[in-house]
Order: sequence, then C-alpha cells, then structure tokens
Amino acid sequence: MQHQHQPWQAPSEASGVYWVLVVLVGAGLLAFMLWALYGKMRPRRWTTAGYHALGALVIIMTLFTLVLYIIPANQAQQIPPTARAWDWKPGETIKDPGGSGLEGEPYRGYLVYLANGCTYCHTLYLRPEDLKTGWAEGAKPDEVSQMGDFVHFPFTMLGTQRDGPDLSIIGRKIPDMKYHIDHLVDPRKFKPKSVMPTYRYLSERDLRDLAAFLVSLGNEPQKLRAGVTPTPPPAEDPRIAKGRELYRSAGCVACHSVDGSPNVGPTWKGLFEHEVEVVLPDGTETKVLADEAYLRESIEQPAAKIVKGFQNVMPSYAGRFTDEELQALIEYIKSLR
Repeated sequence: MQHQHQPWQAPSEASGVYWVLVVLVGAGLLAFMLWALYGKMRPRRWTTAGYHALGALVIIMTLFTLVLYIIPANQAQQIPPTARAWDWKPGETIKDPGGSGLEGEPYRGYLVYLANGCTYCHTLYLRPEDLKTGWAEGAKPDEVSQMGDFVHFPFTMLGTQRDGPDLSIIGRKIPDMKYHIDHLVDPRKFKPKSVMPTYRYLSERDLRDLAAFLVSLGNEPQKLRAGVTPTPPPAEDPRIAKGRELYRSAGCVACHSVDGSPNVGPTWKGLFEHEVEVVLPDGTETKVLADEAYLRESIEQPAAKIVKGFQNVMPSYAGRFTDEELQALIEYIKSLR
C-alpha cells in the first residue's frame, strides 16, 4: 500500500485548502502583531512593555520560521538534482541486482530506516575530509556529497554520529539485497566485533524494503530501474563466479574491496603475485609474495601474517570452506588484476 501522506515536492502541488489556511493564519498573526504593538493597552492586567515584548516575540518567531524552514525549502526546489540523486516514489520497486530474485520498495525501506533509528549510528553524506579519515570507505573524490544529491528526499535525515560506517554509497559497494538482509538479521556473522544490533524482529517485507533502500544508495536510479548495476559481469571460469559469490555470502565484502579502495582490510585488487609487507606474531616485519599458499594461509590463519598498517580483526575461516570453495575464492582473488 502506498503512503498517502507525502510532503509536496513544490508549493504549486499544494491544494487550495492549504493556501486558504496559510492566508488565514498569516493574516491572524499580522493582526495580532499590530494589535499587540499599537492596540489599546490594559495596564491593570498587562503592562505596555509586556504587550510590546509579546508582539516582538511573535515577529521574531515568524522570521525564524521563514529563515530556517520556508525560504530554504523553496530554494531547495531550485537546486538541480545530480544524476545519482536518490529519486524513488512510493510503490516503486526494484529487483535484487545480486540475482537472488528478491524485490523491494526503496521508498518504504527509507521509512523503515528512519523508524528503526538507523540515523543514530549511520550517516548519509560524505565530506571531502572523509576521504582521508577512513569514514568514506570505497568512496572516490567525485562521490563527495552535493546539495543536488538530496533534493528528492521527502524528509532528509542525514545523521550526525558515526558509530557505524557512512552508507552514502553502500549500494554501489554491495549491490546485493540478500547480503544486506543477512547482515541485518545477524551482523556478527560478517563482523564478529560489530556493535550493530540485530533486526531479526522486522517482518520479511520490512527487511526486503530496507535492503532495497540500501541497494539504492550510491546508484543512479535510472540505471537501477534499467537493471544496470556495478556488479561485475560473470567470468568464463565457473570457479571465479563461485568465488565472487562466496566473497559476498561469506561476508568478505564487508572488509575487503575489489576496486583498490581502502577498507577495514587490504584490497584484493592487484594482490595476487605482488609483494606484501606483513607483521609476524613476534612483531617482526618482513615482505612476502602473495601467492596461492599465502592467500590460503591468510584465509585460514589470518593472524599468522598481518598486512602492515591493518589491525588483526579478521576471524579464522579454517573449516568454514570446503577445499573446492577455498580454491574458488583464491581464483577470484587471482582474477582481480
């Protein structure tokens, strides 16, 4: 069911009744201000200064409302949207770019996002300085937020605190509804030390719609509607395709990028057959070649050699993959030249 009470995108869309009320309220405020400032005083109950102070207060509050709400709201309608501006309408759905067959409503997912307090820990904007501090994991300089990115949001709540990562481009980084649903239900399946609460109490529809909203972030709406996503095309080697699937389903996507961008862990792009500076358990620093043996050890015993500059936060995956799955994941890493 579509949400029936949406804010107008422009003043011209408001009904005639709305404007009649605006005129009546405005005229009433003006009449009250004139009366308070110049009307006949009743000194026994109110002093002249008190009436003037009350009138001045009403004027200040009216100007305050105009400056902070009405004027900026009208100006916002004049800001041209960017190509990537979030622009989803009630009832509009998208299919999971990850190929799971799931379908969700991004607009309704945004309402679920707000209702469940996601803005308390996650932001929806990127600043230039975020590119250097690590808050903009996987972001590029041209993805820094602009005013035009937000003009279509019905009521924007960008958030101010980052106990969790910024989500401005999470849909481009992880265009997979199935992954997002699994992460919402059990965050510690992907990051054992995560402080994010579980959202398993949400209905299946709420989870699908919330995942659709997350997938919509950072992707151009027109491309998503057309089925064009940043998902790499299937490789000819089925092991690589299987490795890509494991990269998402096993949660590797949460810490390792495949495009060279910084993240919690080192990027997989260009890793294979390159020298890596690592720190051994005894604190010794050395260089090793990232061959198949190194990749296998890093997956099963990540604490054996920690890449310099990164923390020892990766859990061991020993016993979680079959030999075939482990080799598929290695083949996928090898393909990321």
